[in-house]
Amino acid sequence: MTNQADQVKEKNFFERHPKKTLVVLVVFAVLLAAFIADRLLALKIKPQKHGLERYVRLRELSPLTVERFTPKPEVFDVEAGSQPRQVVIRSDEQGFVMPSRVHDQPDVVLAFLGGSTTECRAVPEENRFPYLVGRRLEEVFQVKVNSYNAARSGNNSLHSLNILLHKVMPLQPDMVVMMHNLNDLITLLYEKTYWNQNPSRRVMVEVRPTLEGEVRGFFQVLREYTIPNLYLALKELSQRARGSDQDVDEFRHVRGKKVEINRSQMLQEFSSNIQMFVDMCWDRGITPVLMTQANRFVAHLDPETWKEVKVLEAQGISYTEFRELYKQFNQTIRDQGVANEVLVVDLDREILPEQRFIHDPVHFTERGSKLAAGIISRELEPLVQEKLQDEGGDIPAHQEPTASSGNE
Repeated sequence: MTNQADQVKEKNFFERHPKKTLVVLVVFAVLLAAFIADRLLALKIKPQKHGLERYVRLRELSPLTVERFTPKPEVFDVEAGSQPRQVVIRSDEQGFVMPSRVHDQPDVVLAFLGGSTTECRAVPEENRFPYLVGRRLEEVFQVKVNSYNAARSGNNSLHSLNILLHKVMPLQPDMVVMMHNLNDLITLLYEKTYWNQNPSRRVMVEVRPTLEGEVRGFFQVLREYTIPNLYLALKELSQRARGSDQDVDEFRHVRGKKVEINRSQMLQEFSSNIQMFVDMCWDRGITPVLMTQANRFVAHLDPETWKEVKVLEAQGISYTEFRELYKQFNQTIRDQGVANEVLVVDLDREILPEQRFIHDPVHFTERGSKLAAGIISRELEPLVQEKLQDEGGDIPAHQEPTASSGNE
């Protein structure tokens, strides 16, 4: 009996589980054969091995992003009781700035396109104007409104056209509001075209397959399915250690070089993109709305307000020339609105160029964001009312819009 027990103990895993062992060996053999076949094909079809993968970049906030940072104290509306504190910017599963989908069955759907001025990341999320506009229209009309913020810092109008087509249109919005100026101006000034090779802002991306890239991609997928939350926490910690407020110069490759201004070409390119936005919206039954960009580009700008002034002058562009170009971009928005009979919310003329509203050249303070929300919702009221009337719904008598403090 003892010998039989010893013999049982001496059996290894493979002897105890012959069927499982056979399955593992077969699977391994198949994978090995597939790998060898792939390598042999790679030797035979060399052009594919060295080919390029090309795709159009959807320049958006990465879905399910959570980022925390502390804005400058002047951003907060202290007079209204808002104290300097840490602010969070979150994105939903579709990359929209949250809060986004407030209602499952909304009566009205709005979407906002733009760059960092519209993204409004420094402002506490409950007071970012794209979100506030939805809430104010709800109060006026007593209906459910979803207001999506599809903006991202650094985006120009071409990026917004891509986002409109591939991300906003599936929402079947009633109205889409677009605001661009500075990012388009800078892109066209330095790169001369929207279709450029700037690593940060280019729309066409090319990827050459490499072993390093394949390994990196494998670990990215593994990370997303195993430790996504830990990765985000470590990333945030790393940003804090480096100093998340450090600016990255996206145009360092042109610094120190004299820049030629082709005013007519720049304005035509910008105008064409606005026209495309209007046409794309009308073709899909969406009401397009344009906005000029509020700013602090006053006649005599303090260099501390925008340090880019000195950089421009070093490249042969006077601040006066730049300011005039910026004004012409805003005027192009107005002209396109008139030509297409489209509403233009003229924030440039409505909001005073003061630090209490705009803490740097183009970014709103909390107070400025709330003011912008009041102006935009006031201007959108007739469009919302018309939409609700067309649907035959009962429209409650709404409040008179609050007068805004703007340029006279």
